[in-house]
Amino acid sequence: MFYFKPDYFLKSSPFLKITIYQLIFIVLFFIIVMKYEDNHFLIQAFSINVIVLAIFFLVPNLLHYKVFLSLFALIGYMVITLTKYHPPLLEFSSVFGYLSLAIFFSSISSYSLGKYMRLDFVNKQYFKELSMKDSLTNIYNRLKFNEALSSEIEGARRYGKSFSLIMFDIDHFKQFNDKNGHIFGDIVLIEIVNLVKGLVRGVDVFARWGGEEFVILLPQTHCQEASALAERLRKSICKESMKKGMALTCSFGVTSFCSQDDEDLIMDRVDRALYKAKEGGRNAVVSEQNLHLI
Repeated sequence: MFYFKPDYFLKSSPFLKITIYQLIFIVLFFIIVMKYEDNHFLIQAFSINVIVLAIFFLVPNLLHYKVFLSLFALIGYMVITLTKYHPPLLEFSSVFGYLSLAIFFSSISSYSLGKYMRLDFVNKQYFKELSMKDSLTNIYNRLKFNEALSSEIEGARRYGKSFSLIMFDIDHFKQFNDKNGHIFGDIVLIEIVNLVKGLVRGVDVFARWGGEEFVILLPQTHCQEASALAERLRKSICKESMKKGMALTCSFGVTSFCSQDDEDLIMDRVDRALYKAKEGGRNAVVSEQNLHLI
């Protein structure tokens, strides 16, 4: 529910408007009570009880506003009743005590319910984020990338935007793993991911496609710009690996969105570009333009 989202708690103005509307409703109820000549004390007390329950459980609001409104309704009604109808003291005290207890327990219940729903929302967000991250590298996984790609294609078709894809993998990584062990191979994957993360933009979607294969979605980027980024990544990875005494290189495929593309077409094209880079000797960047893949 929208009013339990954390960002909504930072914005009190919507709740202030709701409080003003509720305040007007309570004042109108007081006016109706004052218009009655006959004393219907218990019936009116029951009405106040219904109003209090509605304030706490039917209308979304912040807890301190709920408490303020319910106390305003209780005290206002008691003052009007005491000055206009002069009910028996025992009856008056009983109703006042009952309504006070109703407000107290409703406050506790409302607080507990709100806390539970906020925790539930945070937990759902956490597990949703967890389901979209690769457990080893802590970047997005294939599921999240496919979701972002679908959204980007829809935006490109609707607004005429351009975007590009880079797909790359580590050359001869299986042999590297066999020689150095999978644990060391995992460390190398993490270091390469951290290096790439430092070179891409915050708006780019960097994901692990599978194994040692990665993909980057670049919004508002043409193929030439994406190719230039891929070349920077290739050089940086090669340079860093040489510093650490490892001859690790990566091959890159690059493509851009075309009007007839869907998810399968554009992924097939960038995959073929990557295959051509590996087929041509690896440690290279191949884009759709110099392959004429379209």
